[in-house]
Amino acid sequence: MDNNSLPEKFTECAKALFDISEDLVFILDSYGRILEINHHGAVSLDYNPEELKGKTFLELINENDKSRIAGIFSTIIKEKKSFELNVTFNSKLNHELVYQLDIKPVFKDGAISGLVGAGKNITLKTKYENSIIEYRNKLIEAERLLDIERSRDKEKESVLEELNKLKNDFISNISHELRTPLASIIGFSETIIGDPEMPDEMKSEFNNVILSEGKRLAKLINDILDISKFEVGQLILNKTVFDIIPLIKEVVEINRNSIPAGKLTFNVSLPNEKTMISGDRDRIVQAINGLINNAVKYTNKGGIITIIGNNLINEFEFIVSDTGIGIPEDDLPFIFQKFYKVTSPGREIPGVGLELTFVKQIIDLHKGMITVRSEVNKGTTFKVKISRITN
Repeated sequence: MDNNSLPEKFTECAKALFDISEDLVFILDSYGRILEINHHGAVSLDYNPEELKGKTFLELINENDKSRIAGIFSTIIKEKKSFELNVTFNSKLNHELVYQLDIKPVFKDGAISGLVGAGKNITLKTKYENSIIEYRNKLIEAERLLDIERSRDKEKESVLEELNKLKNDFISNISHELRTPLASIIGFSETIIGDPEMPDEMKSEFNNVILSEGKRLAKLINDILDISKFEVGQLILNKTVFDIIPLIKEVVEINRNSIPAGKLTFNVSLPNEKTMISGDRDRIVQAINGLINNAVKYTNKGGIITIIGNNLINEFEFIVSDTGIGIPEDDLPFIFQKFYKVTSPGREIPGVGLELTFVKQIIDLHKGMITVRSEVNKGTTFKVKISRITN
């Protein structure tokens, strides 16, 4: 199509309709140049019609949209069919305007001689649609965050419930543990006071019970104070260099002698050579004693407690294994938490659930590692590794 053939096709009536249309209407030649564009359409792009005649259609397209539109034009020419598309124009004043266009090929002698197109300005519609999408995404995000907060609130409620349960369990356990030695101390003291003629031998026996229960009470109070120091980071290690092997032997003998003869069998395998470590001797004793005492508490009569020490390359490995009641798999993640006690049907376990908490914290303070493996009714194995001095 060219300017000379246009008047044949483009009657005065068609021109009138062309110019009064409020839509964008245009005619392109086979090279994509603008032959005609209606007045309203040109003005909407901040031009007058004469300025646009001879410009290629792609000159008016937004840079980000050019490659897509060029591809669509190629498809129209190749497939010789109409096409509906959204196009972003850059106006003369550099405003971005979005039009919904319907473009059709024009044929002459069976070949495409040009293109005609018409379209509506959907800039505001697109803007509103994008705003709706943006607000919808924000709403989705807000709902997601709200769900997260609700979930957090539920977790907080769950944590608070768990803390309340632990607090109540602690109060119950600590009350029991305090009441027992206090009852013995008060009972035996009143008996001594109430019987001036009590034989010295019996009085001495009662005094030993009072002393023993008093020490037990003092230990419990000290344990509670220690756990507070651990939690606020106020516990300071008094480190020295010492041989850990005699220390383990000493703790084993104390525990062996504290239980009735024949109740449990102790198997001990320790290195013959000195094994020097740098640490707080008293706290290491507390950790070793805690593991052995734990094995004693949870092992039935006739059971075996095995204690092994191994010198590794840069570490000392300490193992305490028993043939006791074992720890259920669901309980394993919690055994080092304060006040947590593994329950056993028909069996009352003494203590308030602090011993393993101390063990873990002492090992952590010494930059060591503690692991546990257990199987119900088959036993439990604790393995500790701490650095040793090799020079």
